[in-house]
Amino acid sequence: MVNYSSVKRFTLDNGVTVVHERNPVSRAFTIGVWTRSGGRDERVSDEGLCHFLEHMLFKGTPSRSAFDISLEIERVGGSLDAFTSKDTMCVYAQVLESQRHLAIDLISDMLMNSTFADDLVEVERRVVLEEIGEVDDAPDDLVHELFAAAVFPDHPLGRPILGNKKSVAGFTRADLKRFRKRVFRGSNLVVAVYGNISESELRKVCTERFAFDPGDLRRGTTRLRNGGKPVRRMVRRKLHQQHVCIGSRTFSYHEARRFPLMVLTTLLGGGMSSRLFQRIREDMGLSYNVFTYADHSRDSGLMATYLAVKPSNAPRAIDAVMGEFRAVSNGSLTRKELDDVKEHIKGRILLGLESSSARMMRLARSEMNYGRQIGEKELLRNINGVTLDDVLHVAHDVLDVERQSIVSLGPGTRSAR
Repeated sequence: MVNYSSVKRFTLDNGVTVVHERNPVSRAFTIGVWTRSGGRDERVSDEGLCHFLEHMLFKGTPSRSAFDISLEIERVGGSLDAFTSKDTMCVYAQVLESQRHLAIDLISDMLMNSTFADDLVEVERRVVLEEIGEVDDAPDDLVHELFAAAVFPDHPLGRPILGNKKSVAGFTRADLKRFRKRVFRGSNLVVAVYGNISESELRKVCTERFAFDPGDLRRGTTRLRNGGKPVRRMVRRKLHQQHVCIGSRTFSYHEARRFPLMVLTTLLGGGMSSRLFQRIREDMGLSYNVFTYADHSRDSGLMATYLAVKPSNAPRAIDAVMGEFRAVSNGSLTRKELDDVKEHIKGRILLGLESSSARMMRLARSEMNYGRQIGEKELLRNINGVTLDDVLHVAHDVLDVERQSIVSLGPGTRSAR
């Protein structure tokens, strides 16, 4: 395991935080630049602008066309990618250690010098509108957006990251330049690096290449409303299946209860041996795909179980899910199940850290979420420390059937909830 005391952290004069894990024997070098803000920090009129900016960063600078950006990274066998979430945006590159300066230079050029040419804004607008259309045509994706909107009404956590067709249709080059200036400020940025580079060299190139204006992002505050009251919503659409999400609000990533919740979600729907997979698919034959997940943000979170079933079977499937919720809340979890689930989680975490990009991402998320590095030993210790009582207490909070929101997308039936 990595000794996280060997992870280096320093802050540039402009406020940019740099975290670095050096591996002198790895051929891989991965660098990511992260914002401490994401889709949830957009203004109401800017819905989807963070994601649109992410797209436009790849469309050219004064010294590189969009094709040049792609060619330079790919001809050395590297990769360049980005993503936007509700809490962050990240642009990252993975290359051979010998190409580390190319990766740093490319990302710096994209973030600081993208031109946002008017003609390319129009082209990419069509691309993003198609992306929104793809989600609308994919009920197994759309139902999760509908569920978040139901659980977090009138709150940024309930808004789609892609924005909507109306907002995207209105974005201009001036909007992109304004938003870049607002978001790419020193204290709002984290540079995470995994690979073989000395601290002195990294400090030098980061100072030169990430010379963003100092300052922080000014965020508004939006209170969570309605106290997490359950919502039952049917969205009718001509589909062959009924796509259903069942769940409730949970905890932020700051709360220690996220570890018992991790055990709980894995127990219920974290794999083929999970209770809901065995019950809904293997025993009852009602659904091909059923799983449970939890998402955490800085002030809240949600837990949801997803399944897709024949519309006439939806009430029966929902009753079966609620039955498992009741069983766990009533103490049916055994010590053997608990131990098995914890071993599953630990194995999944450790296997997930076998890539350089995963290690880079863990560095960044630890810094942004906790202000320090959460080492593997500490993480495994927290999982090992989860008790039956811990899981039972969390289950009482989040599995109360009277508190479950249910969002259903499909043709519905008269008997569907």
